[in-house]
Amino acid sequence: MANPGITVSKDNVKNMLNGFLKQRTLFAPAMNGKKLDYLPVANVDDIVFDDNLPYKSPKEIFFPKCEKIITFKDGEAEAEISKEQFVLFGARPCDLEALEIMKKVFTQGKFKDPYFQERYDNTLLIGLGCKDKKPGCFCDERETDMGFCDKCDLFLEMKGESYEVAYVSEKGREAFKPYIKGIESFENTPRTFAPAKTLSIDTTEEDLFAKIEWENIVETCQGCGMCTYICPTCHCFGFKDVDEGGCASRYRNWDSCMFPKFTLHASGHNPREEKHDRYRQRIAHKYLYVKKNFGSVACTGCGRCLRACPAGVNIKTVAEEIMEGLK
Repeated sequence: MANPGITVSKDNVKNMLNGFLKQRTLFAPAMNGKKLDYLPVANVDDIVFDDNLPYKSPKEIFFPKCEKIITFKDGEAEAEISKEQFVLFGARPCDLEALEIMKKVFTQGKFKDPYFQERYDNTLLIGLGCKDKKPGCFCDERETDMGFCDKCDLFLEMKGESYEVAYVSEKGREAFKPYIKGIESFENTPRTFAPAKTLSIDTTEEDLFAKIEWENIVETCQGCGMCTYICPTCHCFGFKDVDEGGCASRYRNWDSCMFPKFTLHASGHNPREEKHDRYRQRIAHKYLYVKKNFGSVACTGCGRCLRACPAGVNIKTVAEEIMEGLK
């Protein structure tokens, strides 16, 4: 790795995070009941410094479940854009890659989202490599290097009770200079990752619709939407306007393409009324549409949907079955 001499002890990492706590909201892996999650922490001793992957991704830090976006008052519309400063510590490569995909979706192309952009710009991202694959993970087949990612401001590699600096962004150099000796002159070394096998769906939309028996693929799916909520790249949402003290407020709330009424028109027509149509849309969106529009497949192989699905639906084997069926 680049500059192997830059080693940071766990105590120094804690001191750094304590310093940021005085100025920013700190999110880090911490226990939420019996589950490990990325949570806001007020004390660095609450952070779990191990190799386990949090149950959920840090998606909702940047894309909240329920977010007030506009207030209408006296004929004027005022945007509710947060200026809060964040630090996200311990983000794994699969989650950093997912945030990069989310950033493309929300900040590039015809429609740009200032709410996501502001939160992303106001966050210091500190990544942490995984030492071992987790049950259900297929990050390597989705071209995600579990040991390294440069989609952050600082990336650390665990070395026993210490960490080695593997990457720092230009944005991060100034922020981390008071805490990491030599970080201002640290030189990043380019890395390459070549997976032995790449999981993808290489076909056309027409063939995906016509040649796959979607009813069979989705036979056990319960349509609960858990896979979409826990996925680090899913981003469906709806709007809700409410009266708050004489002012109209517009909220953006998470939604799911797996819900029966997600595409219900005001006319009563529903173009995806059947469960298999909705699941086909989910797969096409992640593996075809996002790739076509933004150059990335919206799946990083974190395995969360596999572990959380009450019916055992496995997106990895679904993708493999599709490609086998297309042969």
